[in-house]
Amino acid sequence: LNPAISLALGLIGDLPWSDVLNYWSAQLLGGLAAAGCVTALHSQQPLELGPVAPFAGCHAACVEMLYTFMLCFVALNCMSSRRIIADGNGFYALAIGFVMVAGGYAASPVSLAAFNPAIAIGLDIKRFGFGWGIWYVLFEVMGAFLAVTFFGILRPEEGLTPDDFASYKPTTNTKCMSEFLGTFLVVFTIGLNLSVNSPAMALSAAAALMCMTYSLGSVSGAHFNPAVSLAVMVRGKINPSEGRRYIVVQLVAAVAGGLLAAVFHAAGPAADGAVAVAPGKGYSFAAAGFLEFFYTFVLAYVFLAVSTTKPPQSQVMRQNFYFALCIGFCVIAGGFAIRSVSGGLLSPAVSTGVSMIGSLSLGATAPPGVSIAYTFGFCLVQLAGGLCAGVAFRWTHPAEVSGSSDAVDANNWAHLVCEFLGTYILVFTVGCCLLVGDTAWACTSIACILVAMVYATGHVSGGHLNPAVTFAVALAGNMRWTDAFKYWFIQFLAGLVAAGTDHVLFPYREKLLVPVEPFSAGHAMLVEVIYTFMLCFVFLNCAVSKRNNPLHDGNQFFGLAIGFVLVAAGYAGGSISKAALNPAVAFGLGLNIKNFALPQGILWSLWEMLGATFAAALYFVVRPDEKATSLSFSTYVPMLGTKIASEFIGTFMVVFTLNLSVVLKTPAVAWSSAAALMCMTYSLRGVSGGHFNPAVTLAVVTSGRGKCSQRDGCAYAATQLIAGGIAGLLCAIFRAADPSVDKTSKFVPTHSAGEGYTLLAAGCAEMTFTFVLAYTLLAVATTALPETQRSKQNSHFALSIGSCLTAGGYAIGAVSGAELNPAVSLGLSVQAFSLGALVPYALWQLTGGVLAGAIFRLTHPAEFLEVADKQEQKPS
Repeated sequence: LNPAISLALGLIGDLPWSDVLNYWSAQLLGGLAAAGCVTALHSQQPLELGPVAPFAGCHAACVEMLYTFMLCFVALNCMSSRRIIADGNGFYALAIGFVMVAGGYAASPVSLAAFNPAIAIGLDIKRFGFGWGIWYVLFEVMGAFLAVTFFGILRPEEGLTPDDFASYKPTTNTKCMSEFLGTFLVVFTIGLNLSVNSPAMALSAAAALMCMTYSLGSVSGAHFNPAVSLAVMVRGKINPSEGRRYIVVQLVAAVAGGLLAAVFHAAGPAADGAVAVAPGKGYSFAAAGFLEFFYTFVLAYVFLAVSTTKPPQSQVMRQNFYFALCIGFCVIAGGFAIRSVSGGLLSPAVSTGVSMIGSLSLGATAPPGVSIAYTFGFCLVQLAGGLCAGVAFRWTHPAEVSGSSDAVDANNWAHLVCEFLGTYILVFTVGCCLLVGDTAWACTSIACILVAMVYATGHVSGGHLNPAVTFAVALAGNMRWTDAFKYWFIQFLAGLVAAGTDHVLFPYREKLLVPVEPFSAGHAMLVEVIYTFMLCFVFLNCAVSKRNNPLHDGNQFFGLAIGFVLVAAGYAGGSISKAALNPAVAFGLGLNIKNFALPQGILWSLWEMLGATFAAALYFVVRPDEKATSLSFSTYVPMLGTKIASEFIGTFMVVFTLNLSVVLKTPAVAWSSAAALMCMTYSLRGVSGGHFNPAVTLAVVTSGRGKCSQRDGCAYAATQLIAGGIAGLLCAIFRAADPSVDKTSKFVPTHSAGEGYTLLAAGCAEMTFTFVLAYTLLAVATTALPETQRSKQNSHFALSIGSCLTAGGYAIGAVSGAELNPAVSLGLSVQAFSLGALVPYALWQLTGGVLAGAIFRLTHPAEFLEVADKQEQKPS
């Protein structure tokens, strides 16, 4: 999808030059066609490519080259490296796509962040001439050449014979080069975000860290942080001599990254602002230092748990899907939770790089001695965090430390220590986000820390971290009640200790857990019950189900699915009940510090336990095979009634989340509804296919191959529309309670085009992105797995599907509302008591589904050849 990547693949010999030329032609033609369509849609907003003031052309050229280099380098490592793709990996697209997150937030205020010659030429062509596009292409091509050069330096084994390749181990110099490159790109990305005043620095930095960790983990371990290297030394996975070299190289790379970022800072909009490693305004060094220590500890601990442990018995593939994702998510969580207090740096290398920018800043106000003292102090507490992480890891993972391959003995305390540590970190993060965190990113921050801790503790304790989840697991018969009581005690204790820590750092008098005005306790109860049900239901389906998570070929998406329920619930229901969804959170943060009463905490906990009960009951409705004998389990096929129940539950949660987000006017409608879609798809794809959308069902039916019969398709579509309508009715209750909604406007037609756009433009936008959504589902959820993949599990399918909703929501939300689903459109109509343009919208969306089925036949002919071969092999 990018001429620069095609060039890089051609240069290393993975793509014949004849194919490179054919790919270039198709990519450039696609870029021009897309630019033409966008120009026609946004005729009043002409596209302009070039440096963004106050930056000059040299700044734009530099970031285009650097991030195109990063994009091509990540693609080469994750798609072409023999070592990484040996048994297939499920993270290659995730790593490649997140380069755009890293570079997009950092570089778009400088160059608009094209990083792709097809985009540069497509957006730049003006009638019969070109402007900046040609220059952008030149530097992007240079980035591709640099990527090939560094790929050859860091992976010399790629040219070896099979025997030599099998015995190859990277030299210390190669490892140090790997650490330098990764650390440099992470620090520069953070510095560039500071230079352009990016509101999403933590997300951009985490994306850069994640991409480079996926790319270079098999070379040097991908520490990119002296505190992490120290933790790994304590863990015993690297010798002290090599560890010291890593730390020196990381600090040198940080200085280089900081110096380059300082050039941009001097020319950028923040040139007169101060950049310093120091506590935030109004906070002491003690508070800032503790938070830096704590989240560096979390980062280093998660690194040890997901990157240095032996694969569990359930993991068939040598590489896991989530290791770099968890590491990056720790940066997102810490960055957004504590940036206002300490900056959320979490690394001596980052502290050093930011200090370099500050020392050269025109707006520097602190004396040099004070700045150096703060930098040194921050580095010390960050290193202490890494040291403590290494020690804590020995407590929570004794089998790893002892070298035993046996599972952790249920009689020891490791599983309880994991539950305490994970619950404490989760509840403490919730408190930080509520008290001092970035409110726009609070739900994402909490979800990310939950994902990281579920993966870090899951193979030891199960990663419950929530009494409601433990209750649901026990009700489902997968845990003894004696163990459940132990977990409850530990989880509640961790919640209280975490809330106490929050209070010591940030004293508060008011109760944090009360219904948000103008909503009542009844509205809060509905939100807590529904979304705790969703959280426990997803946990049971993704982490407990024998079919979705078999013993000898377990899935690797369970933590992602569980954690992202908090994105859906937080943005949709957080403005009603605070979306605790966890009795440990409710019990801890419901504490009234003034009189030590817990009325709200107890009430919220009861609602959440009720949600867990519903989750256990409906779990067996959609998965009756979980109680079957081994023989009947192996031959089980879901009945139509079971599939319909699955489609109803999934569609209801998706439509309810989107509708509630619309009612509350959250700016993250697309993000929360995409999270709901992803979580429910991971949970129920094995039951009904996880369509939750009549347009998607139509695409699956028309794509053939027997994936969904016409009878089932009709039943699915009817069920989805009913679920959408019921979700809309329920959301109308919340809409009626909000006085900010003009009651006279509830009959205003919905599904209308955005301001300045026609209904035809809105319909075309709906059709296009519904096509993208349906086509992606066909490609990732209904096709055979590649032969190189040893596991029968697909870790990325629901993430890809949900990402389409995120992309469409933010791309065309202002044009059409980005509903992309007739069930969603019906739910919005019911919620607003108006049909509006429901029928035209639904027709456009269904047309997108039909187009997806037709195009899929052209792009995946092998799928239909396999079906034909199977039919020929059937006996007459």
